[in-house]
Amino acid sequence: MNRAAIIAAAATAGVLFVFVVVILIIDGSRNDVIADGVRVGTLDVGGMGRDEARSLVQRKLSRSVDKRVGVTYHKQRFVLRPEVAKARLDAAATVDAALDRSREGNPFGRVLGGNDASATVTPRVSYARSAVRAFAQRIAERVDRPARDADIEWHDGKLDRTRARSGVQVQRPQFLAKLTSVMGNPAPERTVEVPVKVTDRPDRTFEDLAKRYPTVIAVDRDSKVLRLYKYLKLDKRYKIAVGKAGLETAAGRYEIAEKIVNPDWHVPDSDWAGDLAGRTIPAGDPQNPLEARWLGFHDGQGIHGTADLASLGTAASHGCIRMSVPAVTELYGEVKVGTPLFLQ
Repeated sequence: MNRAAIIAAAATAGVLFVFVVVILIIDGSRNDVIADGVRVGTLDVGGMGRDEARSLVQRKLSRSVDKRVGVTYHKQRFVLRPEVAKARLDAAATVDAALDRSREGNPFGRVLGGNDASATVTPRVSYARSAVRAFAQRIAERVDRPARDADIEWHDGKLDRTRARSGVQVQRPQFLAKLTSVMGNPAPERTVEVPVKVTDRPDRTFEDLAKRYPTVIAVDRDSKVLRLYKYLKLDKRYKIAVGKAGLETAAGRYEIAEKIVNPDWHVPDSDWAGDLAGRTIPAGDPQNPLEARWLGFHDGQGIHGTADLASLGTAASHGCIRMSVPAVTELYGEVKVGTPLFLQ
């Protein structure tokens, strides 16, 4: 190699050396400067120094970390409070992560590429994981439920309808993952919907119940009214008499057990029956108070017609339900054995 070539090679090496040194100096001067395009969540921190970025992150994001986390399941709402989760924004660690992201690659790429990292850093938030797990478990236990069949009950003069529902179970790993994701992301809106799976279906829906019970009887002892429901909707009201003090018609849920036209009276063996106690008084006998129809439902108690219309609207019977003859005849034709009877 001649002298000219040697001088040219040395000059080229010198230029390259200077170039590398310059690149390293420029890159080193940016050690505490976040690259352009870097964000912390939605917060642009590109071009900022460590202290400036830390102040901005603390000011803008700390309030979000201090917000409650709302958890919803249908109409139910639960709240995870920050003091329970012990949530805290670590602004210093967050900025360090942004700086680390800015320093990815090599010095030449960082300097010659315009110092544009175009990356998003998740804010560093610390919290008590055990507290979050315990919260998730409590919510899961409240949301978990077995399947429920449709049912009916009668309270305060109205038929209460309990609709069927499927059994559900909280998907615990997914739920905890959602919670931890929200805890680590101080977004303005911090809500989580509880993920569930259906475990089983009800055997009897409300529609099935209406078909199963085309008629329902409800007796209100206080108002002395018998209500007849058809397909779980109120159809008719009847004035009645109920058991007198000491002989009250027993409250409960029953069903019509027998139906008799022109019933005999099997007199209870009770003191109030006097000489008739234990006897059977045939239909049509003046001593038989059971007129026209009998709808038995519990332990010798039943619904029957009466000629003593003045007793209707009072507590006058010995435990049975009295109705006028036209009313009991009509009711008799509407209901079947097995018809539910609610007595309150």
